[in-house]
Amino acid sequence: MRIANNIIFIAVVSLAACIEGWQRGTRSMNSNETLYEDESHERLKLKQREFLLTKEMDGQPVECCPSISEMTEPLGGKDENGDIVQLYSGDHMTKQRFYELSCRQEVVDKPCRFLDNKLHNQSKCVQKYSFSYAIIKTNHEHLRHEHHGNSPSSGSNWYLGYIRVRSGCACEVTPRTKRKRSSHRKNRKGGNHGGNHHKKAYEDPLKT
Repeated sequence: MRIANNIIFIAVVSLAACIEGWQRGTRSMNSNETLYEDESHERLKLKQREFLLTKEMDGQPVECCPSISEMTEPLGGKDENGDIVQLYSGDHMTKQRFYELSCRQEVVDKPCRFLDNKLHNQSKCVQKYSFSYAIIKTNHEHLRHEHHGNSPSSGSNWYLGYIRVRSGCACEVTPRTKRKRSSHRKNRKGGNHGGNHHKKAYEDPLKT
């Protein structure tokens, strides 16, 4: 009986330890997410930077502009000329799917993370795009003949072309522009020089 009680006691202690560890992990993950959401577009302090670098990705590289990988099944899009095109969509087996890398919503057009304080306000996270093969249809007849490849079925308007897809989230830094001196100040400065020369020319005859 005593052995059974000891076994039950050990099991309860082990379960409590597991629950406590799970709660710690949950709190750590939640605090990380909270810090990420609150500070993603604001200037991070040194301790916050170190926390994100060591905890967010478990030692893996951390993005200055975080992105999300997602699979999409669009019905339409834009080709390389910027024209709206329709994507071929059949049954479940013939649907066209694309893997896209999108900027996280909270970082778009916001300052990049982990940059030097001098460059922080000059930076922003920007959505980048590339082009992928797709079976498309457009209303412009001349565009259809310019693309290579054949249509899925003879006599149809579908052809192999390109569609624009999201390809990543990049950090762009814009250099500061130097302020130019106003033309008014230059003219005023030049006018003073002219006045001085005139005054000197007027005083010379009196000295002689």
